[in-house]
Amino acid sequence: MRNSALTGPDGAIALMAGEQWGVLSGAQLLRAGLSRSAITRRLHAARLHRLYRGVYSLVPPAALAPEGRWLAAVLASGSGAALSHRSAGVLWEILDHEGLQVEVTVPVGRAQRVRGLHLHRSRTLVPNVSTRRGIPVTTLERTLADLADVVSVAQLRRAAQQAEFKRATLGPAGDPWRHANGRRGAPMLRTLPLLRARVGMTWSELERRMLRLCRIVGLPPPESNQRIAGERVDFVWRDARLVVETDGGQAHLTANAFENDRRRDVELMVAGWRVARFTWAAIQDDPDRVADRLARLLGRL
Repeated sequence: MRNSALTGPDGAIALMAGEQWGVLSGAQLLRAGLSRSAITRRLHAARLHRLYRGVYSLVPPAALAPEGRWLAAVLASGSGAALSHRSAGVLWEILDHEGLQVEVTVPVGRAQRVRGLHLHRSRTLVPNVSTRRGIPVTTLERTLADLADVVSVAQLRRAAQQAEFKRATLGPAGDPWRHANGRRGAPMLRTLPLLRARVGMTWSELERRMLRLCRIVGLPPPESNQRIAGERVDFVWRDARLVVETDGGQAHLTANAFENDRRRDVELMVAGWRVARFTWAAIQDDPDRVADRLARLLGRL
């Protein structure tokens, strides 16, 4: 026998709210069988709580989980809206703090101002929306591009590191840079080691830079692309028993590559070789430090 508490409009409303973090749109209430006057009566009796125009909750606003606040903001912003920028960063768990207002992006021309929300408008939103925890949200790579417009370089780099850790930005279609054309955050995106490493350097460029570093501090040039102890290595100084590996791009970010790199390091060390790793971004952006460390490893300082 069905529980009578779950029948009729109130039962339908409770079921929907249970799947939507406690919030519902006015249209959903009407479809569930409530009239506009019934909605008003429930508001007066505190059985419903108005969050925004046309958006309600079954619990007081202060009792809503963050997901409830975010979904309510998206519902209030109209068709095609998605949580974005700092709020999306918190939902994706790549940012710690979303700011004072919930941020939502809407397609150009589809929404008016919503009191209490920070609305952004975009002509390129539609293909860049995902769903997380039942909430329409900008894709992770689009969120990183949006964050470049509104956060500091340090915050953006931390967010990119978290996104990299989740593996969610990997793949040819997962690059935040493709969303950056003409945006004020484009220069900040260029500072991300994640993006530079993905683009990376050609082998010839990397080899030239390594040889140049050695000339700067008077080090002997390494052999490159040699097989040592059964492993193909990037650079080797045989007299010093030193192997240098250069990490960058997708080739070193997958779980299998991570495991294989560590296995290789152990095999080389068991065979009596020292192994040092430098990222492509470090070689490109901080060559003096890399040169100094190489000199110390080779006993020249």
